[in-house]
Amino acid sequence: MPSLTLTVRLLKPHSDLWDWQTRALCRTTRTDVFFGPDTENRAMRSRREKQAKEFCRSCPVRHECLRHALDVGEPYGVWGGLTESDRRFGVNRRQQQPQPKRTPPRALRISPRHPRPGRVVTR
Repeated sequence: MPSLTLTVRLLKPHSDLWDWQTRALCRTTRTDVFFGPDTENRAMRSRREKQAKEFCRSCPVRHECLRHALDVGEPYGVWGGLTESDRRFGVNRRQQQPQPKRTPPRALRISPRHPRPGRVVTR
């Protein structure tokens, strides 16, 4: 009877995908600055988000953080200096991607066989 050999190869971690997180300034900060409770009112949320955005401005990995949030579709919190609504409504995408050129609408020409507007043709 033939012998079956099973070779198991363990996967190595892809630290290059998350290594930026070890250099993030928010690692030493309370998470409630970046993630608010459901019971938070509008004024409290605005103050918290402003504080988080200020914190993100000086972070050395802000761009990597934002790229991660956009790539994975992070639905909660402030990531890379953008709030969940900023990301949802594409604040950063509008700044990064140029708008496609729109062609002007073509002028409509009326066929000579077609009566002009306002004229009644009797036959």
